[in-house]
Amino acid sequence: MLVPVIQYHKIDTPPSGALVRGGYTPPKRFARQMLYLKKRGFIFYSASELIEYFRERGSFPPHGITVTFDDGWRDNFIYAFPVLRKLEIKATIFLVSSCIGGVSSKAQAEGESGRPHLSREEILEMSSHGIEFGSHSLNHKHLHELPLAEMRLEVEESKCQIEDMLQKPCKVFAYPAGYFSDDAQRVIENAGHIGAFSTVYGPANHLDLYALNRIEILRRDRFLFQFARKVKPLQ
Repeated sequence: MLVPVIQYHKIDTPPSGALVRGGYTPPKRFARQMLYLKKRGFIFYSASELIEYFRERGSFPPHGITVTFDDGWRDNFIYAFPVLRKLEIKATIFLVSSCIGGVSSKAQAEGESGRPHLSREEILEMSSHGIEFGSHSLNHKHLHELPLAEMRLEVEESKCQIEDMLQKPCKVFAYPAGYFSDDAQRVIENAGHIGAFSTVYGPANHLDLYALNRIEILRRDRFLFQFARKVKPLQ
């Protein structure tokens, strides 16, 4: 079953020294893509709303889609949030909770320099306008490589920090780099999340709410027809 969720990372242009550029979507291109979804009649759900709909009905909503962002970069506030707010688009941002308010390379590819993450104040402002925040772990470590005790810390502490900040439940999780294991799925479920997102590593022949695939939008999706081709199966 195709999961109607698309994934972004950075809404920005790559700096001159960037080694890995695939995760960058230029702001004007992002605005065109969101306007395309709006004009095509997609109905926008947060990640938890989408999962709750499926849990109740056994299917995803007609014309429904969820827009997600991994890592919680500050450019999501500067460039994505104004577009989402103007077009009244719900979205979900997955935070690396130890990076909130700082400059970090934890969620960067090896050799990349640090980038600013969302501040507490920016997160609270976005939350007040309907943006959902989920967990992307405490330190962006690959969960499938960790011993069970450290895995629990990465999952449970991140959820706790996000909930303390927002004063609302943190219901959804996104695996760092998309990697997971059976143990990671159970830890995330036992912590109280209602679902978890991978990238392309979840099962293709059945639906697992703790291994949901997403369609990744990349810098190479330069033209609107390329974006349209990626999202067409979701309609």
